[in-house]
Amino acid sequence: MGVSGAVQWWEEWQLRILVIASLVIQYIPFVASVERKHPIRSWFRPIIWLAYLGSDAIAIYGLATLFNRHRKPQNDGDEGTMGSAHSILEVLWAPILLMHLGGQDGITAYNIEDNELWPRHILTSVSQVTVAIYVFCKSWPSNDWTLLSAAMCPFIPGILKCFEKPWALNRASINSLVSSGEPIRRSIHTHKPMIDPLEDFIDKATSPIEANEYLLTSATPVDFTPYKLFVDLASPSVEDRIRVLLSFSTLDGNHAYCKLQHWLSNTFLLLYTKKKV
Repeated sequence: MGVSGAVQWWEEWQLRILVIASLVIQYIPFVASVERKHPIRSWFRPIIWLAYLGSDAIAIYGLATLFNRHRKPQNDGDEGTMGSAHSILEVLWAPILLMHLGGQDGITAYNIEDNELWPRHILTSVSQVTVAIYVFCKSWPSNDWTLLSAAMCPFIPGILKCFEKPWALNRASINSLVSSGEPIRRSIHTHKPMIDPLEDFIDKATSPIEANEYLLTSATPVDFTPYKLFVDLASPSVEDRIRVLLSFSTLDGNHAYCKLQHWLSNTFLLLYTKKKV
């Protein structure tokens, strides 16, 4: 097999290899999403990083290959008819690649900085969905409504899956976390932000527990959201801080540890996954 034969073989099998490679590489983030909450060996971290970046690159490359193959006009005759039928089946790989571009639910961001790149992912999703729709409309026969209705079943979830990742990244970005917090309390007269003096917190924190028990009522539940520690939110009031301290003072060491572990786990899910908490 010469160079021309190898090139011809690659052009014929290129799309199949890309789809299979995209499918195989999806297993690495899937396994990594389960293991990320546990200590990970140093040699496995570069593999996760390469799989996180490579999964998008291969899916985009596969969609670009689909676009180039179906942009060319079909030949006439029996060979053209067989090629047209073959190309129709290839179009069904477009929603699969869109799903792969959406990534795994358990790992949307490798680093916390990746959440700030959500505009880039939206642009990528829009462009790739446009390519998939273009290929679908150009290659599908207009008189076959049965196959058309069947083909729409994977296309709609593929498009939704593709846009789910940038939505999750936007939800975990710093600006979104800041805007989701409570508004800053302001003075009635000066309209400037009100910050409780540190001395007030020290006085109440060092006072007997009985003096602050009125803060722990069913009408004022404890709101301890760990992700607020990662963003520049306004400092909570003295009452909120004392309420958190009192809630932990009523727990033993094991229960307090489990509660902190649960809250930090929810923070991890919010910052690095698509799961809602």
